[in-house]
Amino acid sequence: MVNITICDDSPAYGEILEHKIRTCMRDLDMEYALSYFNDLNGLEEGIKKNQTDILFLDLMINGRNSADWVSAFQKSTNVQIIYMTSYPEEAYSISETEHTYYIIKNHLTPDILKSAIVKALQKLSKKDPNLKIIRFGSKSYTVNLQNIVYIETFNNNISIHMINAQVLKIYMPLSRFSENLPPYFLQCHKSFMVNMNHITSYEPHKFTLFTGGTVPIPVKKYKYVIQKYTDYINNI
Repeated sequence: MVNITICDDSPAYGEILEHKIRTCMRDLDMEYALSYFNDLNGLEEGIKKNQTDILFLDLMINGRNSADWVSAFQKSTNVQIIYMTSYPEEAYSISETEHTYYIIKNHLTPDILKSAIVKALQKLSKKDPNLKIIRFGSKSYTVNLQNIVYIETFNNNISIHMINAQVLKIYMPLSRFSENLPPYFLQCHKSFMVNMNHITSYEPHKFTLFTGGTVPIPVKKYKYVIQKYTDYINNI
């Protein structure tokens, strides 16, 4: 899930941008949540209460330069900021703040919007080890690895089972996909990897998951796999 926030003092433009973002996220085939604020005070309160991953921020909001607000706010956050303006001459102030993209409103096209969002997602995934961008064909998925319950593969066709029952399918060897997974993933079978945080119990020869499903453990690897699991649990 990607949490996107718009802050613009023009509700009309906010509505237009919201529609464009929804279209872009559908094209990228990504789960998202979208919120809107028309002033910086409301934005600040909203960000304190709810996670924001990507912020589309108007450069001038109710006569106030939002880059000044960002300078103080950005010290304690990982939000990817995409500035927007109708007046390019005002952009001098953003050079002193870290930002992902800069958009001139009347030049905004679907391709520019997609480039801005994809760049923000790439930066998020580098800063948060639990976020991973998965690409399959023309589709891209932004996945929170903590929300993966288990991974199954057959002939390099990988099925990623999420906590919301969604199943993402990609084509690549499991060995390649698993290279950058966090240590809470355990390969318990040649065709299965399990998120150990979602295991509720084990018995010969399977793990039971909080979803009610199970993943197999080969007889020959049972002691080794259980030792790996108990070592992880004992060191949390």
